[in-house]
Amino acid sequence: MTIFLHCEGITDFVVIPLLIKNACNMPNVNIQWIKRNELNNFRIHPKQGDRITKHYKLITALTGIALKNECKNIAYHQDADGNYSEVYEAITSRFQSLKEGGFHCLCIVPKETIESWLLADEKAYPSIPDKPKLPSKPEELWGRRRDKNSNHPYNYFVRVLDQFRLPDNRDTYTQIAKKTSIEVLKFRCHESFGQFYRDLQEFGDNLSG
Repeated sequence: MTIFLHCEGITDFVVIPLLIKNACNMPNVNIQWIKRNELNNFRIHPKQGDRITKHYKLITALTGIALKNECKNIAYHQDADGNYSEVYEAITSRFQSLKEGGFHCLCIVPKETIESWLLADEKAYPSIPDKPKLPSKPEELWGRRRDKNSNHPYNYFVRVLDQFRLPDNRDTYTQIAKKTSIEVLKFRCHESFGQFYRDLQEFGDNLSG
């Protein structure tokens, strides 16, 4: 079983496949990361009347790459960055016609970034975070990304890691994602992870070989 996944960066890629495998009990699924430059370099042929947006171009390229590899399972990630409903609806709207064509599509939109989800479970850390504590509502964190003292999820996550002297690299993201409870994530990030979990169950049930 293979899924062609587009996500925004390397830390997203180490987290998302783990969550997919753990939340849908698919430990052996093969997840291929299709990077942004691969999508940008893939030539698409829009149908007449289609509204050409960023999501249209990238998702259409992702489906084209999957088809070239005789696969119809795709997953598309984008952080919400303050616009959860709009981003989720834009992606799922593009999926509608693809599903009619036999594709199996998974939308992955953390509210607000992937770090929000990693701030859900205190037991995923070496000990219970205290300086600072984990936020009670990780999905509601927001602030300026360039201001290290802001409550942007990435900046808050880095401050949590600092108390354990952990670097914000792929290994740390992997360790925390592996230890994060799916049930805790569903409870603490009920809006975006809850939606992802429901979508994932349907996606897993319909995967093609």
